[in-house]
Amino acid sequence: MADKYTKKAVSEASPSADAWKDAVVEKEYTPAKVKVEMSYRQLEMEVERMDADIARIQKDKKAKEAEMAKIKKAVEA
Repeated sequence: MADKYTKKAVSEASPSADAWKDAVVEKEYTPAKVKVEMSYRQLEMEVERMDADIARIQKDKKAKEAEMAKIKKAVEA
């Protein structure tokens, strides 16, 4: 069975052009019948956090690689 998304009741309308991002939907998915509530904006924020985490990790990785190069140079000297 494919995931099923159902729009929840609309509360108050926001005047912004991207107000649709705040609409809450209910997701029903298998294997068990589990329902969670989410919005596009919530998922968008999660993706933004992931992007920030990736950037931080890449920066940390570069620093570690630079340190590794220094250690390798010291060992080979």
